[in-house]
Amino acid sequence: MAKSFKPEITNKEQILGDVRNANLEKLEAKFQDIDQRTDTWIPIKEEDGTSITFVQNLQNHGGIFIYLENRDEFADCIRQLAPENGWEPLWCTSPIMQRFLAKHGIDYSETPVEGQKIISITDCECLVAQTGSIVLSETQAGSRQAYSTPDILLVVAMTGQIVGGLKDAFNLVKDKYQDYMPAQLTIVSGPSRTTDIEQSPVMGVSGARQVAVFLIEEE
Repeated sequence: MAKSFKPEITNKEQILGDVRNANLEKLEAKFQDIDQRTDTWIPIKEEDGTSITFVQNLQNHGGIFIYLENRDEFADCIRQLAPENGWEPLWCTSPIMQRFLAKHGIDYSETPVEGQKIISITDCECLVAQTGSIVLSETQAGSRQAYSTPDILLVVAMTGQIVGGLKDAFNLVKDKYQDYMPAQLTIVSGPSRTTDIEQSPVMGVSGARQVAVFLIEEE
């Protein structure tokens, strides 16, 4: 009479079986009491408002802030500051910003100048007060490279574009692009920074070394 053969289970097969069974089991949630709807950020002080809170947080991140009363004042400002700070040549891919620069006779290039610092100027989706951040999209900026590759990033915004928190920013973008959401949103919070092997701060390794926000009063 032939004997039945029962293959031995190796340690590896046993481990894989345990992993498979563990993945199939429905584990009870360990954090059932977490409230995912309540804002966990520190509330904005009523006396400060969103504008002052944004400026303070942007500067805490190392960003530059410039306030302007109107668009004409911004045009005069960029004409003066660009040569003084080495912000030339300006590179711009945003259709709205290109029209503004052309209207005011400010030179810009639609492509980066090879071998020179890349100074990108663009508008933005909005500014986030609680984090001092800038929200950008390829749809609005005209190119993802406009904010991912420059050495210096110059951002132009209106006072009405400041929102309280990130949730407000996402809702604003959803309302703006109801039929064609941008493929990606990028949030910039000051200049790029990291640390080297000796834990010394290094700027501009994976992003802009300098970020400046020009905030124009809503007309």
